Amino acid sequence: MRVFLSILLLAAGAALAEEPEGGTNKVVVIESLSQTNDTKVAAAVKAMSVEKDEVNSRENKAAEAKEVAEIVRNKEEELKKEKSAPKADPWDSFVPPPDSKFDWIQLTSGEWLKGEFKVMYDFKVEFDSDKMGLQEFDFDDVKQLRTHAMKSVFLEGEGGSRDTSILRGLLVVDGDEVRLIRKDHEVAIPRDRVVSIAGGREHERDNWSGSLSIGLNARGGNTKTTDLTIQASLKRRTARTRFNTDYLANYSKSKEVKTASNQRLSGYLDWFFTSRLYWKTLDAEYYRDPFSNIRNQYSFATGAGYDLIRTIRTEWTVNAGVGYQMLHFDSVQAGDADSTQSPFLTTGTTFDYELTGDIDLLYDYAMRLLNKDNGQYTHHMVGKISFELIGDLDLDISVVWDHIQKPQLDSNGNLPQQDDYQFIVGIAYDF
Repeated sequence: MRVFLSILLLAAGAALAEEPEGGTNKVVVIESLSQTNDTKVAAAVKAMSVEKDEVNSRENKAAEAKEVAEIVRNKEEELKKEKSAPKADPWDSFVPPPDSKFDWIQLTSGEWLKGEFKVMYDFKVEFDSDKMGLQEFDFDDVKQLRTHAMKSVFLEGEGGSRDTSILRGLLVVDGDEVRLIRKDHEVAIPRDRVVSIAGGREHERDNWSGSLSIGLNARGGNTKTTDLTIQASLKRRTARTRFNTDYLANYSKSKEVKTASNQRLSGYLDWFFTSRLYWKTLDAEYYRDPFSNIRNQYSFATGAGYDLIRTIRTEWTVNAGVGYQMLHFDSVQAGDADSTQSPFLTTGTTFDYELTGDIDLLYDYAMRLLNKDNGQYTHHMVGKISFELIGDLDLDISVVWDHIQKPQLDSNGNLPQQDDYQFIVGIAYDF
């Protein structure tokens, strides 16, 4: 278990190293901008490109702050002229004042909100208001966005090509156009080329999110039973990577006799080459279930994945790869080895669909092909429906199906069942 946790910490470290405090990786500028004949645009792209060896020193921070102040002063006169220009929608004539502390967002309904822009990922914008708290909007519902500090924007190449880039500057989203501003430079980009937006170097905590779900069922009287289920998830998202770790544990006892006790801890790190194609650099898992004659099971894999569908409401991804599994049995018959190892082929898919604003559907499936001693064929399948209750609280209803094609006999000659099913109802807290 300690070995597995060390691997996960290394994966998390890799995710953090991907975008260290001192800068981000060297980028490849998108073809349409790098090959432009417009020298003004080319100079702007060069000025905004983030270099790998860029150091986030106190001097650089001070220089960025000075640059932002200069941009604000230069824009004041332009904003005064914009205010006097008549527009069809009266709210469109409102322009937020130059602001060094707050970000501003306007929805397609015309409403404006002042606060702090957190992140845009998976077509979702997170915006924190002092009075309203953390709010989440569909990116399509955002008409305008103006930030008071510089943001990193991950752009895909034309047609989703690998020719991607990350540009950094003061951010302005206005309709179908996204503008980045640095001193005397300004670049306008079509909105549909934006994959994600993050502050990155300013507030590392903004890249993290997670959830914790607990289900408890206790009965007394003639039948004394206790059922406890814990589900937890922690994610880190940046413009180019996503790190995810999940934990699922079950404990059941009936009349002082333990009837179930298992836990699964898994984590992976994805690196995106394009807006849809990614490399699953590390996929690690620890699993324990003595009732299936599994004392400890460790596995590590790597592979490739692709997002088949990626819209505001729907995300469907598939992946495949190779890995290695180490299995220690809880008990074995005399003369049998108490552990075994096997390489394996793996494939999986995840389908996430927002049925309504308050109801989400999730289906996750992963299978492995191994040697006979390791089960020959195994899969882990989860189906979940989440209902938003109040604030950050959700009601989660989950069905879990674990399958082992060739379970191993224990020391008493008992053969575990091939299938284990779980029906889980829990209250989840999102953070």
